[in-house]
Amino acid sequence: MLQYKQEFGDGFELGFELGNFPHLEDKSWKDEACPSFMFKLKSGLGHAGFSTEDAKPRHNSLEEYLVLWVDYPNSEERENTTTSRYSIVTATNLGSLHEPEIYHDEHSFTLFETEESEALTQYLSDLHIEPFYPR
Repeated sequence: MLQYKQEFGDGFELGFELGNFPHLEDKSWKDEACPSFMFKLKSGLGHAGFSTEDAKPRHNSLEEYLVLWVDYPNSEERENTTTSRYSIVTATNLGSLHEPEIYHDEHSFTLFETEESEALTQYLSDLHIEPFYPR
């Protein structure tokens, strides 16, 4: 069973076909408000791998890490009722390249948010997502 289903129930609907995005790594955890998926891009956005304070790389890598949060379809079921169902935020790798630990922090910001699954799948399809692990 997929991690997000273990943590949020077998009936939780993502609203899109996860199999169409094989590079999304499920990082869902029961103590969080909703399922989340990490992924990385080859440097293209120019911000996720750098600290805004001193403009130095946080890690010796060219990857940019992002987290997709998928909230409940009904906004009344959400922990924060003012957030969109889908949001993608910048993140930091606190682990290594071979054992990533991806988290958002005080430097993270929202790149994309929408209520519509079609807009999300279009956005994800336009990105150049890299696999976390060689397949």
